[in-house]
This record gives sequence, structure tokens and C-alpha cells, in this order.
Amino acid sequence: MTGAETIAECLKAQGVEFVFGIRGLHITAVADAAKRRGIRYIEVRHEQSAAFMADAYARVTGGVGVVIAGTGAGAAATMVGLQEAYCSSSPVLLIASQIEQAHLQKGWGDLHEVKNQHGLISNVAEACYDVSTPADIPHSLQAIFSRIAHERPRPYGLEIPVDVLNAELATPFSYQPVTHTPRLPDAQKLAEAVERIARAGRPVIYSGGGAISSDAGQAVQRLAERLNAPVLTSIKGKGVLSETHDLSLGNLGTEGPVRALIEKTDFAIVVGTRFSNRSTGKWSLRLPPQWVRVDIDEQQFAKTHPDIQGSHVVELAGDARITLEYILGRLEKQSSRQQGLEHIEVIRAKKQTIESVRATYPAEVTLLEDIRHVLKRDAIVTNDSTMATYWARRYFEVYEPRTFLWAMGSGTIGFGLPAAIGAKLAKPDRQVLALCGDGGFLFSCQELSTAVKHRVAIVVLLFNDNAFGMVDYGQRKDGHLFGDEALANPDFIALARSFGAEAERVDSLNQIGEVVKKALARNRLTVIEVPVALHPPPDLA
Repeated sequence: MTGAETIAECLKAQGVEFVFGIRGLHITAVADAAKRRGIRYIEVRHEQSAAFMADAYARVTGGVGVVIAGTGAGAAATMVGLQEAYCSSSPVLLIASQIEQAHLQKGWGDLHEVKNQHGLISNVAEACYDVSTPADIPHSLQAIFSRIAHERPRPYGLEIPVDVLNAELATPFSYQPVTHTPRLPDAQKLAEAVERIARAGRPVIYSGGGAISSDAGQAVQRLAERLNAPVLTSIKGKGVLSETHDLSLGNLGTEGPVRALIEKTDFAIVVGTRFSNRSTGKWSLRLPPQWVRVDIDEQQFAKTHPDIQGSHVVELAGDARITLEYILGRLEKQSSRQQGLEHIEVIRAKKQTIESVRATYPAEVTLLEDIRHVLKRDAIVTNDSTMATYWARRYFEVYEPRTFLWAMGSGTIGFGLPAAIGAKLAKPDRQVLALCGDGGFLFSCQELSTAVKHRVAIVVLLFNDNAFGMVDYGQRKDGHLFGDEALANPDFIALARSFGAEAERVDSLNQIGEVVKKALARNRLTVIEVPVALHPPPDLA
């Protein structure tokens, strides 16, 4: 068994279903070995897209997305995707080849040689593991999967010299698959947290992506209903509680009516969030000062922006799901008492927010409602950083966890299309819709070829304003436009059809719901161009 075959055996034992990448000369043996063991290999048209697909796969399944890349340029091309996975706490594994060990650091001009590939990967991953013999491979992969399972989900790198990939394993193959064993926080702190929550009169819950990563949605809902506590979320936390639930306020925490409601609360339960700039309206969110805070990464407690931090906080370092279930178990043993806010108050605050926005921006709000109406509850929406997404992050209702994906961590563009492909491969029975802008779409439009090859039936809504719209808007506000910013775009309909996709153009936002409905029923790769510029949402205006 060679080093490449050892990698494939470990991945198979760990339950890996897909590998995304391009067969660079040094890494081809890994792709071949994976395919021979029944792991589906998805060859993409750019390694950055492979990282985005793996990220989306990880987000919708809760598993690990695996990328392979050749030495040098191939590995370097994944960096934007790995950086996004790091910022969004997404478990992605990059397996990258390296030149022969005897040639490292010599500068002899080996094929694909780069100055410091290990450092390159380490800068955008939690860690990069290097191996020097095939026998090191199982130990390194076990360490990586163990860290992913028991620490904050993050991307990791495994760098393997080409001579190690081709060398024979000198010892019997042995790999023990890693299983997730969630951990509870410190018992004394848990007891204090239960006591404080029990005393709270009008609590509010703020839930982030960490709650979704730990599958804590049901626990969040039960706790909210037990306490009559409204639930706010970060953008990545959208869907942890269905946004049709009476107690759900989604990502509306900085809207006027919701802000007024939160001022009535006296206690916050904060679950799995870093309180990012975008999710909190540039840290303008205001929660009551007394908190219980749950996070798998205890270092996050000290990293919170000073404008957000609570002044009296019980910090619980542990898995969100089992921690909330433990707290619920203790609360349910106590005599129940009426507490919290009336559901009607929460419903009213949300309704007032939406109707206020609708009064000024009727077309944009109706657009989101029309899209939501034609999608199933479990449909997955992937987002590029386009104006439509800036609307959707707040005002598009999400009903289930792991169904709203956006590269908001590092704010890159080009994520929407490859993420939709990765999500559809992971969940072939789900509807998948990508919201893209013309600027971001051309970062990854070549992946239409990947979608056609693998019969990936997604729908792409392509909003075309012939601009990097968000960038132009920011410059326009500052008076810095020079008049040469308009993009020279192709004929998107002809472009999509040249790849073998269905394609059509709509000229009115009112048509989008019906056109998307028909495209979903067609169950084929479809690009819908919308040559209409959207207004920026009010929080950006």
C-alpha cells in the first residue's frame, strides 16, 4: 500500500464521501486511490472552487469537506477558500502534495516548487501537518479529524511530499476512525448558569453558527419555549430556530422595533457566536449586561468586541447542544413559573420591522417573499456577496439549520455557484438556489462545466447591474467614483448555454418567483439573469 493509498484508506474509514480538486501531477495518485475505494471525486475547473464546494458540503452535512491540490500553484489557489472556511468555522481538510523531501529548501527549481508552502497553508488554516513517511499519514489524519471533532471546527492542511505518496507503507495499515464525543462545561459554572437563568425574568437568546455546528437547534427551541425568550441569531445562525416561529427574530437585532423589544429583557443566553461586524450592525447590537455564554472555543470569550461584551458573564466552554440540554434538564426539574415576554410582543416587533422596510423598499421585500414562496422549507440558498444577499441576510426567512450559506467570514466573492454545487452534491434531493451578482459570478462561472458534467441541478439567480455593486455603492457614498467602474460583461445567457445549462433572462423583479418555480420543476442546471439593480438595504444606506 502506497502513501496515496494510505490516505484513501483513512478517508474511507472516516466515512468521507466526496473529494474535490484538480489532479495536479503530484497529487493524481490520491485522486485515483480515492476513486478506487468508492469515494466520489469531483474534478473542478479551479482549486478555489474546490475549497468553496468542500466548505458548502461541510456546512450542509456537518461532516468534513475534503480538498486535494497539487504542489505550489494548486495549493495556493485554494487559499481564499480555506481563509473563508477558517473565518466561518467550517471543517475543511486540504491534502496538498509537496516536492520530494530531499529537494525541500534547496531552490533547485523543482516542478511547482514554492518558497514556503507549509507557511502558506498554516496562515489560513488552524494547522498544517507534514509527514515524512507513509506510516505518519494515519496518525496525522487521526489527529486532524480528532481536533475537528472536539475543538472549534476549522480548516486543516496535510502536506505530503510526492516521494511519500509513492512510497510503500512499511507497517500494517491501522486507522481508528474518530467519533465525536461532545463535552460539558465545568460543573460549578454550569450550576451557576442554571441558577442565573432560573432567576431571569425576561431573557433573550442570541444564537450563532456554533449552535448549528453542534446541531443544537431543537435545544434552542425548547429553551426558548420554556423561558418565553425571543431568539436572535447571527447571519450564520439563521435557521437554528425556524424564522416562522413565534419567538424567532432572526438577524433583526439592530432594527428599531426589535431593539425596543430587547430593551425590555434583563438577561441574555449567548450560544456559539463571535458577534461579527456584519451580524451585529457594526457592533451596534445591544443585549442586557447579564449573560450566560456557551462556546466550544473558550478563547472566543476574550476576543469579543468591547461594544458588545456583557458585564456579568458566566462563561461555559463546551458543546452547545449538550450544554443547553443539560440546562434544560435542570430547569425542567424546577417548579414552572410564568416568565419571559409575551409571544405577541415578539410577533409584533418582527411584523413592524418588515412592514417598515416594505414601505420604503416594496420591490426588494416582495422579491424575497416571492423566492421564499416557491422554495421548499428545506431548500438550500447559497449566497455570493451581492446586493440580493445583503437583503437576504436579514429579511429572507430561513426555516431550517444548514440551509443559508454565505461567505461572510472573509467576505470573498465567487462563493455562490461552487457552494451551490457542493451543497447539491451533498443533498441531491434538496432544492438549491444560488444568489449571485455579475461580478462574483465571473469569478467561478467555469464551474458551470462541473455542474453539467456531474448533472448538478441547481438554479442560479444572477443579478446583473454591470458593476461590483457593493463596492461601487460604498465609493458612491464617499464621492469617490471616477466614471470608469462599469464592468464589460459577456452575454450571460449565451455563456451559460455554451456550457450546456438552461438559461433565460427576466426584465422585472415581479417575474422572478414564477421563473424560479419553473426552473426548479425542470430539475436541470439553470441560470436566470436579472438585469435589474437593487437598492441597498436600509442598514447600508
